[in-house]
Amino acid sequence: MFSTSSTDQLSMDSKPDTGVTIPLPPDKLKQVRAVVDALMLTEGQVSQVMTTLQAEMWDGLSRDQVRRKNTSLQMENTYVRSLLNGKEDGDFLALDLGGTNFRVLMCKMRGGVCESISRNYNVPIPKLHGPAIEVFDHLAESIFLFMKEENILDKRLPLGFTFSFPMVQEGLNKGILVTWTKSFACPDGVGQDAVKMLEEAIDRRGDIKVDVVAVLNDTTGTLMAGSYLDKKCGIGLIMGTGCNAAYVEKINNVEKWEDKDEVTDVVVIDIEWGAFGDNGSLDFTKTEFDEVIDAHSNWKGSFTFEKLFAGHYIGDLARLVLLRLTEQGLLFGGHVSEQLKTWKSFTAAHLSNIVRDTEDDTNYTDKALEDLGLKQKASNVDKAVIRHLCWALTHRATQFISASLAVLLNHMKWSENTIAIDGSLYRYHPYLHDMMTEKLAELAPDYKCKLILAEDGSGRGAAFVAAVAVRMQIK
Repeated sequence: MFSTSSTDQLSMDSKPDTGVTIPLPPDKLKQVRAVVDALMLTEGQVSQVMTTLQAEMWDGLSRDQVRRKNTSLQMENTYVRSLLNGKEDGDFLALDLGGTNFRVLMCKMRGGVCESISRNYNVPIPKLHGPAIEVFDHLAESIFLFMKEENILDKRLPLGFTFSFPMVQEGLNKGILVTWTKSFACPDGVGQDAVKMLEEAIDRRGDIKVDVVAVLNDTTGTLMAGSYLDKKCGIGLIMGTGCNAAYVEKINNVEKWEDKDEVTDVVVIDIEWGAFGDNGSLDFTKTEFDEVIDAHSNWKGSFTFEKLFAGHYIGDLARLVLLRLTEQGLLFGGHVSEQLKTWKSFTAAHLSNIVRDTEDDTNYTDKALEDLGLKQKASNVDKAVIRHLCWALTHRATQFISASLAVLLNHMKWSENTIAIDGSLYRYHPYLHDMMTEKLAELAPDYKCKLILAEDGSGRGAAFVAAVAVRMQIK
């Protein structure tokens, strides 16, 4: 195992040690580490990320329009005024639209205990590029099919709508679409209320009775799902292809919300921190590889934070580094395969599996090399470099997300706080949970926290928000 040397220092402190032994001559080892270790943050950079995030959060909550314009965080008011308290009763529908595949669910709440039924549907590819009305008509048809199959067409049920696209909320059941993302490229719909578009599609049918009582994104849903599992849950996190968080905020801190009432003294805030750094505030953390990722993305200059480590991008970050080292003659004898030059040929799943390997067992690394067309070219030293890179990117993800969560823990000041997490990167990486737990204890030592997996937050979470809305009769 090697240690961090003074030549690797950026500012006054060192970067994490990945623990991988690389049997290279000192000159070549120095070249490899100069490229790979630049991906990890120093302690000083972690601290700067935290300071920057907290400042931008306050700007996003401010009533000062100049401050709000300068921050990269939406700090969106979700109008969710309470988490689950165990007194929710009734049947609640949920519509979970986050991509081409979507679901309709029914949650039966009895004394706060939930039993759920769900069915999967999909949006036909032609509709992804057609008028928005066709998308919402298709959603309404799917709600009808679900209710018909469950023999509940005679009931009038409240529905929570998870709409996982950037939106500005103007009420619990009013969300203005900011932009289509993912596979959706409809020519219209932007600037319109997603709930109204769904309600109009339901009305056009005339054969289903549904009240859309809430619209939310998957992060808010994950927080609600977490509160079902643990009453001390105050933060919801999505850590999958992208990254975002929501948390419980004190009403008095939300200066920009001028029409407060006395229903409760808290509200859930959707940070939309996938865009953290879009104003340049995180440029001090970016490498040349991050710039390439951004330039190649569908949304250049946007979603800066999640591009630094999230599942949609982390595989290509690794691939770009491998490509650079190979072009420098430091890997694979300088042989560059076509697969190594191909986007998405190395994925987050490859990375999550490779960190399971050891010096004596390189099964997952071998599989990745086969997918890259480089298995026959790779030496044991090459495999060690790949493991070192995957561990470095794991440390990087841990640093970014733990620093950000620590800001929330320090901001909220709950003595105990549970963080509900959903998303493939967190779920399938074998060590992220433990590494994040350890880092959070270091960065927010005054507050006890626990990380829990809250699967299906985007589905059941929507029904839970609907249940809370009915209980509190808020809009």
